[in-house]
Amino acid sequence: MFFLIYTLLLLLGGIAMVAVGVAVKEQGTGSRILNVVVGLAFFGYGFYLLFLFDGDSYRIFFYVFVLPILLIVRAVKARKEAREQAAAQQFAGAPQRPGMYPAAGHGQPGPGFPPAPGQPAPYGAAPQGQPAPYGAPQGQPAQYGAPPQGWQPGQPGGPNA
Repeated sequence: MFFLIYTLLLLLGGIAMVAVGVAVKEQGTGSRILNVVVGLAFFGYGFYLLFLFDGDSYRIFFYVFVLPILLIVRAVKARKEAREQAAAQQFAGAPQRPGMYPAAGHGQPGPGFPPAPGQPAPYGAAPQGQPAPYGAPQGQPAQYGAPPQGWQPGQPGGPNA
C-alpha cells in the first residue's frame, strides 16, 4: 500500500512541478528550469516504479513529500511579488488630474508646489509676486514666525502685536 502511495506522489509531484515550471513565467529562468528538471525526474522515477519495476527493494526519497511543495510555494511567491511590483509601477506612473497637487490637504498645495491661480498662499508663505517683508534678507525666503532683524522686546510691531 505504501508503495502505491509513494509512486502516486512521485507522479503527481512531478506533473505539478513541470506545470508550475512551464506556466509561471514570473519566476526566474533558473527556477523554471529547476522545476521542470526535478519534476521530470520525479515523474520518471514514479513511472519506472509503477510500471517497469519488478524487484524487491527500491529507494524512498523523502524529498518527494517536501520538495514539490517548496518549489510550488516559491513559484507562487514569485508570481505574487511580480504582480505587486507591476501594480506599484502602474500606480506610480498614473497621471494626475490637472490642477491637483500631490500631498494636498484642505485645499492647500503640497510642499514645493505653488498655490493654484486665484488661491491665497498657504499660511506662513510669502504671497507670489510680493517682495519679502521688512527685515528679510533679499534673495532668501522670509523666516515667518521670527521677529524682524534688529527688533528689540518692548518695541511696537513685535511678533505678538
